[in-house]
Amino acid sequence: MTDSRLSGPPLPAAPDRSDILAAVTAAVDRCARRWAWQGPAGSAERWLGENGPKDLDLWYAPAPGPQTPAQAIAAALPCAVVAEAHDPRRLRHVSLAVETAAGPAVVDLSYGDLRVGPVLLAPVDDIDVDPVTHRLTGAAAVADLLVRPVLRGRLPEQSRLAEARDAWAATTPDARAALRDRLAAQLGIRVAGELVAAAGGAAPDPGLPGRARARLAALSLARRNATATWRQRRAVLPAGRSAGPLGLRTRGVVVALVGTDGSGKSTVADGLRARLQRYGFSTATAYFGMARGNLPGVGLARRLLGVPAVPADPAARPVSSPPVRGSPGADRPVSSPPARGSPGPDRPSGNPGLRRAAAWFYAAEYVWRYLSTVAPARARRRVVIVDRWVYDLRESPWPGSPAARVAERLVPSPDVLVLPDAPAELIHRRKPERPQAEQAAQQDRFRRLLAEHPARHAEVVVDTSGATADNLAPLVAAVVTAAHRSRRGPR
Repeated sequence: MTDSRLSGPPLPAAPDRSDILAAVTAAVDRCARRWAWQGPAGSAERWLGENGPKDLDLWYAPAPGPQTPAQAIAAALPCAVVAEAHDPRRLRHVSLAVETAAGPAVVDLSYGDLRVGPVLLAPVDDIDVDPVTHRLTGAAAVADLLVRPVLRGRLPEQSRLAEARDAWAATTPDARAALRDRLAAQLGIRVAGELVAAAGGAAPDPGLPGRARARLAALSLARRNATATWRQRRAVLPAGRSAGPLGLRTRGVVVALVGTDGSGKSTVADGLRARLQRYGFSTATAYFGMARGNLPGVGLARRLLGVPAVPADPAARPVSSPPVRGSPGADRPVSSPPARGSPGPDRPSGNPGLRRAAAWFYAAEYVWRYLSTVAPARARRRVVIVDRWVYDLRESPWPGSPAARVAERLVPSPDVLVLPDAPAELIHRRKPERPQAEQAAQQDRFRRLLAEHPARHAEVVVDTSGATADNLAPLVAAVVTAAHRSRRGPR
């Protein structure tokens, strides 16, 4: 395994923040009943001039339709989903990260009731929006400009506090009373009174955020909210040493590349590594093909038993049944296991006993290699880019060996499975050593492998023909999403 620090080639054309802002506004205009920027006036304009991961925050009221705003944005731009919560007992939102030439840009879309965690600030039907400026007005503006930062542990800066006070002055008495009573029921009379006094012009006490945070924690752990809080624990608890480039909790990711020789695995691996390092992720690489002899004794046993270092490629053998889950790998085809005890056309006839034993040697080698190289790097929250995976053991040295099934159970599935792909004639021009028909058939079997969805998070096909302007952008987004998502979460 190696850990490269490459400067890499120049990034291809990428969206800038103005492109992202245009896509966001088009999406909420089309897919929301109404929407508003959050934060003080001019937040969107200031976000355009930033380079860091600070969010662009907006709120919207959901509308019936085939797409949510987040889905519409993802259809227009390659986005990574770096945070999401959809339980109505807490704030519901989706955070999207988009790779730009100047670094990642993050957009956070809150929807439905206006909340901070489980604290209800304003029901969705009571939220008023200026349709021209797309700014919150009335009690919702006070809640967003004053209450929200206090519940997040800080007093608002003076300009933001002044905007909150102007909104409070313009709020009707009934709306003021409703906000005061709502806050008192959740945060207690003292905290609610201090917030209302600050909105009316009183200087806020420096201890107010601490008292408000304590009430927020108590409400989060209350019986009616405990389940929802537990489900969002990755976002609720501080990220600490697990924080990634965006300041959010991340985990290690295993990315496995498969494909026939000439499909572009090495090119995609190099490009992905450079892009992720520019993004701010730590990466590592590993080789997971056969015949490297990494397990102590395997190389010696191979020489003593007379097993070739690289088993003969059975690519020309016909496929007699559809592939099963986790099938082709390491540039080898898929075939149905022959009958027990019979060499058959799919099994090599030379040294059958030795080849059966070699299959178990290789299975042990795969497990050892995963434990000694991949697992430690993943535990350090690196993105491990692996050339090939364990699926090649199904075909060699003894097709249909139970060793293949054992290895696949002991070695966890990759988080992201990647197939570099191009037209058959282009692949053959890159690697003319084998017949084009064999390469094309083999690549098609890899496509069928991805269709079985063996990966933990995503399967991605990368166009390596040169026809796609930025062929790696969807793959980068998938890897960044996997780094921010729990392994037990939805695909």
